[in-house]
Amino acid sequence: MHTTKPLIHTTPEPVRVTHGAHASALRWTIIALATTGLLHACGGGGGGGGSSEASGSANSGSFATSPWPFPIGMSLASPASLAPTSSVIPGGQGIDNLGLNTTMTTQQAVLSSQADAIATGRLNLSGSGLVDVSALFDTSARSHASCYGQTVAYINHDNASGTSGTLPAGEVAIWRATDNSSTPVACAAAEVTAQTRALSAQTHQAVLLMAALRQTVATNTAVSLPAAGGSTDITSLANTLLTPLLTGVTLQSASIALNADSSEYTYRLLLTRGSGASAQAMEISLLHTPADTDLHYAGTLRIALGYLSTDASLGCADQIDSGTGRYKVARLVSVGYNRQDQWLSLRLRTGQYCGNGTGNNQFESLAATAMSGELDPAISLSSNVRGSTLGWRQGFIRMGNDVLASAQTSDFILAWQDQALGGVSRARLFAGHSSLNTSTQSRSLALFHGYTNDISNTDGTMLGMACNWNGPGSTKTLHNAFQYQALSLGSSETGWSLGTSNIAYAPTNSCSASNSMSFDANGNGTLAGAEGQGFTSGLALPSGSNDVQDELLQQGFLAPVLLL
Repeated sequence: MHTTKPLIHTTPEPVRVTHGAHASALRWTIIALATTGLLHACGGGGGGGGSSEASGSANSGSFATSPWPFPIGMSLASPASLAPTSSVIPGGQGIDNLGLNTTMTTQQAVLSSQADAIATGRLNLSGSGLVDVSALFDTSARSHASCYGQTVAYINHDNASGTSGTLPAGEVAIWRATDNSSTPVACAAAEVTAQTRALSAQTHQAVLLMAALRQTVATNTAVSLPAAGGSTDITSLANTLLTPLLTGVTLQSASIALNADSSEYTYRLLLTRGSGASAQAMEISLLHTPADTDLHYAGTLRIALGYLSTDASLGCADQIDSGTGRYKVARLVSVGYNRQDQWLSLRLRTGQYCGNGTGNNQFESLAATAMSGELDPAISLSSNVRGSTLGWRQGFIRMGNDVLASAQTSDFILAWQDQALGGVSRARLFAGHSSLNTSTQSRSLALFHGYTNDISNTDGTMLGMACNWNGPGSTKTLHNAFQYQALSLGSSETGWSLGTSNIAYAPTNSCSASNSMSFDANGNGTLAGAEGQGFTSGLALPSGSNDVQDELLQQGFLAPVLLL
C-alpha cells in the first residue's frame, strides 16, 4: 500500500503578465511548496515564460473547497494537440479571461472544460455525447506517427561493410519533417500525439465518469460523506447514472472512502465488459487530497484494465487463464496531479503488466507503487515469469507536464521504452516548450527529441542523439546533438505551421554516411541509386560549450515540477 504524506498548499499573491525567467521563478515558488508531500517531485521545477505570457492569478483561488472534494478541471492531453476554441465549454472555475479570440486552442483546454462542466453540474453527462466505451476499454497497441520510426532500406552499411538490408520499424527516430495526413503535421508533434492520444482519451473517459459520480452524490441529500477511516457505498446511485451510458458494460461497485486522518478521499469504480476470451475488468480509482479551495488540490488518478491476450511478449508463463489458455495481462495508468490556481502539474506513468487484478485494490494487486500511489517505473520483470514481482513487462511511458490553464501554455517531457533492460538501456525522450504572445494571440511550440537514461531511472535529462541504435555495427554512441522542430500558430490559423526543422541524419554511428553507403534518406520507401551517399548530419547542435540539456534551457524549456 502507498503511504501519503501531508500536503502543503500555498496561496500566491496576485500577479500580472510576466516574462521569461520571472514567470519561471514565480511558478516554482507557487508550485514547489504545493507539491511537497503527496506527489513526490523527482526534482526540477520552473517553466512557463515566453514572450508576453500570462501568469497565474490568486483571484482564481476564491472558490472554497466544496463538501465533495474533486480535482475540478483536471485532464490529460497531448501538449501538441489542437482543438477548435468553440469546443471549450465556458465558465471553468478559476480560469483567468485573457480576452483571447483565436480559432484554435489546445485539446487540453477542451478536455479540462468538459471535466469541469460535468463535475460542477453545468453539463449533464447523459446528454453530452462525450461517453466513449471503446476509448475507455482500449487495449490496442501503441503506434508511431507515419514519419517516425519507419523502415529504412540501406546498401553497404558504413558500420558493417558489405551489409545491406532494411532497418525495422521503430529503429530510427524522426525521419521525415511531416506525417502522411491529408494536412501534413510536423513529425515531432505527430509523434507526441501518437504516443499520448489513446492515453488521453482513456483517462478523460475515466475522469468524466468520476466527475459525473461526484456531481450526483454532491446533489443527493441522502448520501453523506464517509467518516474518517470509513467508506460510503454508492453502487446503486452509480448504476442508475452510468449503466444507461455504458453500453455492454456492467457496473460491479462504486464507493467513496476517507482515510484515517481525513486527508485523502478515494473514489473507486469497478466495471466489467465481455466474457470468455473477450472478458475485461476495469478499476478506476481517484486518490484525492483537497486543500483550502477547489483550485488547490493534489492526487492520483489510477486505471487498471485487465484482459486476456495471446501475445507472449505481453504475458507471463505463470499468469495463464485456465478457461481460455490465454495470458492474463493488464494495462495500468497512473496520473499524478497538482493544481495551484492557474497551474496544473501532471505526471503520467503507464505500462503493460502481467496478471488480472484481484481484491478491493486491483491496481496494487498488479503493480508496485511509489509513495503517492503512482506506478513505480523502477520495478520491472526480468523474464516472462512474474512470480512475486509486481513489475512492468513491456512498453513503459512517462510524461511530466506543467500547464498554465489561462494561457494553455506548457513545458513537458515525454519518455518511453519498449523493453525492461535492467536499468542500463536508454529511453527516447521528447521535450517541449510552448508560449503565447498575448499581443498577437499567436502561439509557438518548440519540440526537442533525443535519448535519456533508462526509463526506470531517468530524471528527464536529454543526453543527446543516437543515430544507430540497433542497426549493423551499432555502438549506441550518443552525440551532443538532437532533433528539433519549431512550430507556430497564428490567431486565425487552424493548424501548426512548421518553421525550423533540424532532423536529418544517416543511420550510422557517426550520424553521417560515406560515399559508399546508400540509404532511403528521403523516407519515401524507395532506395534510388546513390541516394544518401556522402550524407552529412543535419541534426541540431548546442551552441558554444553547452550540452544538449543546457541548450534546451537556453531555448526556453524548463523541466516540469512533477518530473517523470
